[in-house]
Amino acid sequence: MTQTEIRSTYTPHEGQALVHASRARTKVLKVGRRWGKSRCALYDLLDTYGESLSIPVGTQMVPPFHAWVVVPNYPQGRQTWNEMVSLIPSEFIAPGGIKQEDWIIYLRGSDVRTWGMIEMKSAHDPEALQTVGLDFLWTSESQDIPDAAFHKLLPTLRSPGRMSRHFSEGIPATYPDHWFERQARIAERGNKDYFYLNATAFENPFLTEEDRTVIRQDRDLVPDAVWRRMYLAEFSVKSAYFANIDACITGDLYDEPIPGSRYVGGLDLGRKLDPSVLYIMDAVQRKVVYRRSFDAGTNWTIQKETIRLLSEVWGLEKILVDATGIGDVFCEELRNLEIEVEEYIFTWWSRDQLLSQMVVATERETVHFPPVEELLRQLRAFQLRKQPSGNFKAEVPNGEHDDDVFACALALHACDPPLADTPVRRWQRMRYMPTQAEAGRGTTSTVRNLLKERAAARIKARWEESGISDA
Repeated sequence: MTQTEIRSTYTPHEGQALVHASRARTKVLKVGRRWGKSRCALYDLLDTYGESLSIPVGTQMVPPFHAWVVVPNYPQGRQTWNEMVSLIPSEFIAPGGIKQEDWIIYLRGSDVRTWGMIEMKSAHDPEALQTVGLDFLWTSESQDIPDAAFHKLLPTLRSPGRMSRHFSEGIPATYPDHWFERQARIAERGNKDYFYLNATAFENPFLTEEDRTVIRQDRDLVPDAVWRRMYLAEFSVKSAYFANIDACITGDLYDEPIPGSRYVGGLDLGRKLDPSVLYIMDAVQRKVVYRRSFDAGTNWTIQKETIRLLSEVWGLEKILVDATGIGDVFCEELRNLEIEVEEYIFTWWSRDQLLSQMVVATERETVHFPPVEELLRQLRAFQLRKQPSGNFKAEVPNGEHDDDVFACALALHACDPPLADTPVRRWQRMRYMPTQAEAGRGTTSTVRNLLKERAAARIKARWEESGISDA
């Protein structure tokens, strides 16, 4: 099997041919949807395998050729897998070499490389992306692969004896510090051993005029920055669903309430596979002060008792709860515990309204939150995604959670309206929001310490009495 034989099964367009002609070890393609980046990556993988067949390796190299195709999650990678199974010529695949249940394809070898293996991996579990050395790494839809996953993947390309090729493709990420954007900037500067290509969907000559018309029509359905990101591969912070996130980050989570402040909560109820998440916010300052997450599958009784205690400790005026499905039953049980609860039923319209309110708040900086890792990751992951129906929906990529975003959005909905309904200029100072340590100014240090000690003692006694850990 030679590179010429591999290429004989595929006719690249001009842009794809340019990619294949490069011998750079790292190829970065930031290109619009419908350009043909997946097909290009697949045949670059096969081209690399064809090249490897003439390079001898020792018996200690197991497997002799090893490639990973890393997708954001398995549902999102299904189409890529189907294309691999359909498009890899059968004479390249070992007998019985397609293992659907394991997402593995075994390849035939040569005298010096007796066999090869292509594995599809999901980035939703970063801890599973390590311990191997790779000849070829293909990161598909790189903009949706989190930094934590890439940090595990990078060492797989540093193993002695491996070819260590990386094919990184996707549309632009939604924030500049994402690893794919950083990698693209390195490649664009012309760094040695990097290849970079930025191209639009319209540069695919195989698109029909009907295809091009549909792409142009999408411009009427989404914001211009979003459309330009998807099809013209243009980076813009405005293309993210939630904009201005960093400007809304302030302070720390509190250990206890500040006397005299008013608090409300937002509860996104998890099911068997999702956690339940509670956010508590200062109702006036519209600032997140506390977060509590329950692991998926946590007993309902434990969740209810914990929420009861938190409601009492923080003096919550009300908790807005996702009452979709069995949520209405949970709300009723919370009311029986004398907790002020307000139901929020998710429909297509109410979901959109809740997210839109959060969008406006981040844009105008009328919501604030500490740097909670889960919340920031989910806010940045939200994007408008085209559905099979042709409509667009704001959501995170398959495999990513959105519980923190909805819990925070519910709590925000329960807060007081912002003091002003106009955007805040970047050079204007916001109302000063004290940290936990600064709370209580205006009283003597003795009184302040006494209040904190009494509050801490009350909280500790309640947790010990309940037998529930405040982890």
